[in-house]
Amino acid sequence: MESACDIFYSICNNNGRSSIVDDLVGRLDFHALSITLLATIALHNMWDYSRLAREWDTHRTQALRTDYNESLGATIELSLASPTFRRLGPDARDLLGVIAFFPQGVDEKNLDWLFPIIPNRANIFDKFCTLSLTYRNNGFVAMLAPLRDYFCPREPLSSPLLCTTKEHYFRRLSVDVDPDLPGFKEAQWITLEDVNIEHLLDVFTSIYASSVDVWAVCSNFMEHLH
Repeated sequence: MESACDIFYSICNNNGRSSIVDDLVGRLDFHALSITLLATIALHNMWDYSRLAREWDTHRTQALRTDYNESLGATIELSLASPTFRRLGPDARDLLGVIAFFPQGVDEKNLDWLFPIIPNRANIFDKFCTLSLTYRNNGFVAMLAPLRDYFCPREPLSSPLLCTTKEHYFRRLSVDVDPDLPGFKEAQWITLEDVNIEHLLDVFTSIYASSVDVWAVCSNFMEHLH
């Protein structure tokens, strides 16, 4: 089965654009992730070379982070500006930020209780993978390190969706650690997300260092692991 990159090269070369597409790939610094993202955009938005090159040049000048890899930053922003991504709705970019925040990514089995107010959440996560912005790994929708670095909120409190996700985690972590009480069995997922939860607690205990509630959740997490 042809990859998005193979199809991308095929489209451009069939239009006599071999040398020009090579030039565009060169401007991407031959960065494999950038090429994959660009190829995926071309494929799913049915853009020809001229449209793709024009859009990429536009977003290269609008890259949001001057200290970030310029070609990758521009390609990511082009992905987000494409019709395919925009059709996912206003919550899509914030969801990418939440995925980027968690080292393990987001467990697909938990989408309903993590993001209850976001419609079509399963479809959105499917599309993230289709667009090469995320990938599936042992039941989790995860993100490659360069993309995590780009999307992860620099200030956690600046992301309302991340703060809401934190509250959902904290409520689940507050279940009493007693095999004879209701809810204990359902809480066994905690041991599967120990890396995610450790990171979540590390960040938010630093922000709310004087909060008794946060430290109580931290204590409960340790009890669950035990």
